[in-house]
Formats: sequence, structure tokens, C-alpha cells
Amino acid sequence: SDILHRGFWQRAFELLQAAGAIRLESEGKNAGCWVMSLADSPEFAGMADADKILLRSNGTVTYTGKDIAYQLWKLGLLRDAGGALHDFGYRAFAHFAQDGAAGPVRYGEGARVLYRTASDPAERPAGAAFGAGERVYNVIDVRQSYPQKVVKEAIRVLGHPAAAENSIHFAYEMVALTPKAVRRLEETHGLDFGLTAEDMARPFLEMSGRRGIGVAADALLVTLIREAERAIAERQGEGAALAPEMVAARARAIAVGALRYQMARQGRNRVLAFDFDEALAFEGDTGPYLQYSAVRAAKVFEKLAAQGLAGSAEADAEGAAAATVPDDLWELAFACARTREVVGKALASLEFSLLAAHARDLAQLFHKLYHEHSVLHAEDEGIRALRRGVFRLFGATIGEILEELLGIPVPGEM
Repeated sequence: SDILHRGFWQRAFELLQAAGAIRLESEGKNAGCWVMSLADSPEFAGMADADKILLRSNGTVTYTGKDIAYQLWKLGLLRDAGGALHDFGYRAFAHFAQDGAAGPVRYGEGARVLYRTASDPAERPAGAAFGAGERVYNVIDVRQSYPQKVVKEAIRVLGHPAAAENSIHFAYEMVALTPKAVRRLEETHGLDFGLTAEDMARPFLEMSGRRGIGVAADALLVTLIREAERAIAERQGEGAALAPEMVAARARAIAVGALRYQMARQGRNRVLAFDFDEALAFEGDTGPYLQYSAVRAAKVFEKLAAQGLAGSAEADAEGAAAATVPDDLWELAFACARTREVVGKALASLEFSLLAAHARDLAQLFHKLYHEHSVLHAEDEGIRALRRGVFRLFGATIGEILEELLGIPVPGEM
């Protein structure tokens, strides 16, 4: 790997030696290995064998050793004695364009550039800078918690306590598939994972290289798109012909929303067992349910505009000033106002399920109000302005959460 070929590990090894962070074992099971001693660190208190081998007796570097070197590069700390940063070379991989965080990426067009590393460190675009981050999030599953703690401790003992605190392991539980989802993938892509009756009785199946059970993200998304197309056809009914490009765009938006919401709504300490039917349901704790709430809110204002009753945010605020706000409308308005607070908590805890749950709660409140508080057929203009203002607030809030924060597109129709 470039970590070895570019001398990243060698420099990290020299720094660890100079700091007295590693020692060469002369006897015992680790004889001939360079080991990082962790017994005195509070993070590893109580472990029967806390020491970690970084360089084996046969000269091979462990994954954790390479991870330490890579982390030093990420933080801009992998420098030689003269202060020069050890770095990769970089070259353009693809040009692309994207309309907003939720829009599809279009490769081969646009001014944005995706770069890849190159073997020659002198090869780099003018003015571009990579690495040297102030805070680094390593998105690795929870089974790598111990090696990630070792990486963090290495940064600390090298004399960078602030950088160690900013080396954050974004741990998540295993992502798996329900047996029914695996069967669906087999049918869609002509695969055969050799599932047994025992497998089909399990709540979920994890990826297994040994058994050949593995699914590419593209295959998962393609299957979701096909299932979404089928759901759109069922909702449209017979005789409702839509242009193929409209169906394709709508199905992709629904599929992306279903997948991203399923990933976001699950707490990081829970196994995510992905199921196609559950993810694509238009009712319940799903992406399509939230997308439908945003589409429904937009449709309210389309109908109002057709009757010349669309109003404006300023006029609604003025017209509703004297109205008494019912508790349920106030509940939705207050919930929308709490969005920034929820976002702050989600960022502080790295628990994005908080934001997903908040979006779901907003959608549930809106759907209930939609059926109980008609805007178009309001009793008078003051009440209409009040309801219109709250619905407008909801539409803006749910749109921002979905498209800007969760990367979930909102289609024009469901």
C-alpha cells in the first residue's frame, strides 16, 4: 500500500520509537515484535493483555500500525525532522456536478473534481490541499473499537493530546439484510447465496466473504429502484400512464430516500437489518412516509395558489396575529422551532437517529393536522392565515431536514 511505499509507516515508526511509545520484545509470545504498551492507559484498564503489536517479528506491519501512520497524515502530523509533510500525489479522477446534497451525482460534467491519489508526491493540482484536518471522523464498525482506541492513544503519547481528542471513531453496528431481502436480491440479479432453511429462520443475515454473501451498494439501489417503480405503478392504478423518464426519476428519489432514511433512523448501537418492503412502505417510520409529508405540504399550496389563496409568510403572520392558536397547531409550530436544537444534539452525540426521529415526529403531526385543519376550506381568512403559516413552516422545515441534512430528495409526486 502507499502507506508503506511512500514511507508513511517508516516515519510513524521513527516517531513512536523517539517518544518511547513502543518497545522491541526479546522474549515470550511477542519476541521479535515491536509492541505498543497500553497497560498504563485508563482506556485499556482491566484488559488481560493490553499490549498491541504494530510490527511483527517477520517484518510485516499490522493494520493498526498502518492506521496510526494514516491517522497522523489525516491530522497533518506526519512530518519529517525538517517539518515537511509526508504526503501522497494527487490527480483528477472524474469531473462531476450535483444539484444540492440530495441531488444525483452526474459524472463527466460540471466544474467539481473528484481526486485520487497518485504515486508521485510531486503530482498535484495547483493550490489544492488535502489532509491536515483539525478533526477526523473514522467511520468504521463497532468491531474495530479496540484498534481505533490504540490509534487514538498513539496520537496522545506522541505529544498531541488535542489531536487525540479530535480523532473520533464513528462506530456503528453491523449492517445486515433480512433473509427476505437476500431472496429479493437473488431474484433481481440472478444470484444464489445458497441460503438454508436455518438461514431463512434468522432475523437477519450478515455479509460473509467465506459464504459468498455480499451485496454491492449499486445492486441494492438498483433493486430498490425497481421495487419503487412497482409501488408507483400500484399507486397510479390501471390506465394512468406516466412518461418513463418521470417514473424513473420518481422511483430513484423514493429509493434513495428509503435507503438513506433506513441508515439514519437506526441507532448506532443497533444492528441494521435492511428489508425492502419495510424501507419502501409509504406508512410508518420510513423515508417514503417523510417524502410524502413534504409532497403533501407542497400540494396544499399548489391548490391554494390555484384559488388565489396562497398568501405569503408576511401576510400570514399579520393575519394570524389576532387568532387563537389551537394546541395541535402550536405543537407542530413548536416542534419545527426545535429543529436547530435537535440538530445540535445529533451532532454532539453523533447519533443521527435523533434527527431522523424528529423528522418522523414532525411528519406525523403534520399528517394529523392535514386531516383535521383544512386550509382551503377554513372558516375565515384569519384561521386560513394561521393554518397556512404553520403548514408553510412545516414545509420549509421538513424540506431542509430531508434535502439539506439527510440527503433525501423530495420528488414532485409520490
